[in-house]
Amino acid sequence: MTRIDTVYRVGGDEVSWREAGDEIVVLNTVSSVYFGLGGSGARLWRHLAEGATAREMVAVLTADAPAERARAAADLDAFLVTLLGYRLIQPS
Repeated sequence: MTRIDTVYRVGGDEVSWREAGDEIVVLNTVSSVYFGLGGSGARLWRHLAEGATAREMVAVLTADAPAERARAAADLDAFLVTLLGYRLIQPS
């Protein structure tokens, strides 16, 4: 589980990423794990590149789409936990 006011950001030197059209391709250069992020995932990644709290990212998810705040928070938590597990992001 993530913390709502912790700032999360892209995980340092071992993470490389590029925009490819509307998608973002993310690679952990140590483990060779990669993700293709589109839609909401790509929007969130851009915020992670700058550093953002979970609270800020929930606001991003609920600003443009008719999503319930609790559902957006749960989906974001799962997304962040996955990225943390693959060392693609880190708390700061």
